[in-house]
Amino acid sequence: MNYEHIKSTILIGLIGISIILTWQLYTFQPEIALLDDTVSRYVPDSMNEEREERMISEVILPEQIIVHRDEEYAMIPKDANEFEQLYNKLFTANFYEVNMLSTDSFPTRETNSGVEFIFPDAIPIAVFQNVFGLNEEEVAFPAIEVDRLFLFVEENDKIHMQILSSEEERLVEFETSLLAREFEEAYVGKFEEFIKVSTVLDESEYADRLNEKVYVPSEPVIAERLSFATSALSAEFYKQSLFTDPGSVKFYQQTDGEDSYTDGNRIITMQNNGLFMEYFNPVFVETQERSTKHIVQSSYEFINGHGGWTNDYFLSSWNTSDIRDEVTYRMHVNGLPVITFEGQGDMALHISRSGTQIVNYTRPLFELDSFPIDAREQIQLPSGEEVIEQLKKQEFFDERRLTKVTVGYEMVTRSTSFVTIEPHWFIYYGNRWQKVTFDKEEGDANGLE
Repeated sequence: MNYEHIKSTILIGLIGISIILTWQLYTFQPEIALLDDTVSRYVPDSMNEEREERMISEVILPEQIIVHRDEEYAMIPKDANEFEQLYNKLFTANFYEVNMLSTDSFPTRETNSGVEFIFPDAIPIAVFQNVFGLNEEEVAFPAIEVDRLFLFVEENDKIHMQILSSEEERLVEFETSLLAREFEEAYVGKFEEFIKVSTVLDESEYADRLNEKVYVPSEPVIAERLSFATSALSAEFYKQSLFTDPGSVKFYQQTDGEDSYTDGNRIITMQNNGLFMEYFNPVFVETQERSTKHIVQSSYEFINGHGGWTNDYFLSSWNTSDIRDEVTYRMHVNGLPVITFEGQGDMALHISRSGTQIVNYTRPLFELDSFPIDAREQIQLPSGEEVIEQLKKQEFFDERRLTKVTVGYEMVTRSTSFVTIEPHWFIYYGNRWQKVTFDKEEGDANGLE
């Protein structure tokens, strides 16, 4: 081989290496947002005052606690002491003797009195164990998702707990260390003091199937219209928290007010005149490794990692697929969910994950002051039973597709630093939230928004 051939061979080799390195540089995707790695990034001390961390038990709460007495029902208000006291007792209770029940109803027909806990969405068993501090070695839980709990007193004066898993259509029963006498006197015995509720469907509709009852108040509901001063959250704080190299991030000011931060790959976009932000992290890899952690646990750790729990945000919903996992934590005020913002978006933390990476994170960029402004107004809303009766009059309405009925808030901005929340009836129907509007003169439901 002569000298010219050697030079040509070396040159071809260098060109090949150059092509390979260029391709690797172009397709390189740094692992900048692994939900399984929740070590928070460095944030200057001056910004740490915006950090708000929570325990997982503080962001996963029941949306209703219903007392059963024979075939009557009453709801413990969320702002009542009994709501928090009873739920907290589960954290200190011990559980024994797992039994899988073969039944077609929840709770079982033998349990006429007790207390039902309804969660906003199914709680994966691993998350359930973390919430209640349960040790896998002490109690062997089956691989289920927990939708509802039911506490009742057995014949031996022991309190038992039934767990409903709707997706798997399974019922599991435990014996607990809770005290029967205290349970009967403090909760079941106060039935008449709580809010009377009824089921959307007739009892006969639930009798022959393992189903989740939907409860609505039987009497008109009083809720408050409240106003709050607001404080802006720093976009700089989230830039420091969500980018691996904040120093390389560029700021772009847009004429439409949707300013943005980007490092050339990931981007934070300001929306609605800076009231909301969206973080987007494009993923170029065709096949993504599935995370070993459930999206609920991972998203909680992610938000906690940068201290993003401003105001009261509680788990609202989640879903998983082969392509993407999603979770929502919704803002609550006085125990009621803030469902819409200006009739469109909602006050919530939304997280999407592809494989092990966050691909999307949206949230408000403001927080409410701890206490409302003195101006309050009490609003009387129709009873839940009346809401259902009026909705049944609408063409094509099918109450079997109705999965939630609740009083919630719509948030309206009055200025850049002042908002009002107004109570309305909302239903979760056809896999989305809709506001129920009423004719002001006749009180009839005249539409869904």
